Amino acid sequence: MARIIINGKFLGAGLNGVHRTAAHFASLLIEKGRAAGHDVVLMAPKDAAPDPEFPLLRPTVVKGRFGAGQGWEMLTLPWAARGALLVNFCNLAPLLHRRSVVMIHDAQTFLYPSDYTGRQATAYRLLSPLIGRAALRVLTVSEFSRQSLAQHGVGTTAKIDVVYNGTDHILAAAPDTEILSRHGLEAGRYALVVGSSKGYKNIHRVFDAMRAPAPGNLRLVVAGGPGAESYIKKGWAPPEGTVFTGFVSDGALRALYEHAAVFAFPSLTEGFGLPPVEAMHCGTPVVAARAGAMPEVCAEGALIVDPQDTAAWRDAIATLAQDPLAAEQQTALGSARAAQFTWDAAGTRLWQVLQPLL
Repeated sequence: MARIIINGKFLGAGLNGVHRTAAHFASLLIEKGRAAGHDVVLMAPKDAAPDPEFPLLRPTVVKGRFGAGQGWEMLTLPWAARGALLVNFCNLAPLLHRRSVVMIHDAQTFLYPSDYTGRQATAYRLLSPLIGRAALRVLTVSEFSRQSLAQHGVGTTAKIDVVYNGTDHILAAAPDTEILSRHGLEAGRYALVVGSSKGYKNIHRVFDAMRAPAPGNLRLVVAGGPGAESYIKKGWAPPEGTVFTGFVSDGALRALYEHAAVFAFPSLTEGFGLPPVEAMHCGTPVVAARAGAMPEVCAEGALIVDPQDTAAWRDAIATLAQDPLAAEQQTALGSARAAQFTWDAAGTRLWQVLQPLL
């Protein structure tokens, strides 16, 4: 029987983005490791409230002299996990633990450092190669990320394993259609994007593509992210009538996906890109950028267009909005592609990579 410790520091923050995927991966590892007879322990610097979505994530609290943040992760955790295989799912891992596996999701701080605070970008650019060098294995979520991390000295391609994210979590939330009535939205009469004012998210490309007369006479809906003023401050004027929802729950996001005429994902880079595959699960035709991991992850499940070509975005959105047959065919391709990215498959792949290290 082997001892496996999971770095549970992420439980101290809201389960969004990388932390949400860490919760899924940690749950899968606990389930599979214990089923195989191993001692699997989730360690955290403080207790976490039970989450019905992740019932296995009940941490063993380990306190130390170095607080509950980076000091705990870099100094307390390696001592507490000595002799065990230590698995870290949130980009960072202690340098002092030599039987460590770390998942580094992308190379964004190398590719687009200006989209991060100076301190954050500097820290990640400094630490990531050191962490990758110290770890037994590095995990990442796409072949694109594997190549990017290798190019920036985080590890050799031989040391980095790809474990794709699951994306079917969106189907666990009941759709909350109240979000549509609250914002005066008509099913099938809007295009949807996920909001972010980071430069590499390239939202302004969709703003420009949706200017009047809007393709298919659609409204634009920006789910999550900041309000209009944040984009205007960057010189990205949203089209007139754009709806900014602010924060949305999983149920509201599912409803927005399901009732959109098209989902647009214009990022200049992504390590994986969860939203377009979530949209595919929800039966929404997708347009995604020919950049980052999107061609790899979306494949034929999305219309893939040049991220910098406004006319191409406008044409693709118009096609899916105005041609029912094209929309139906793209939806079918998207559903088939999304079906390949389940959390069950992600757990199987994760265990396949970790088992030889035990």
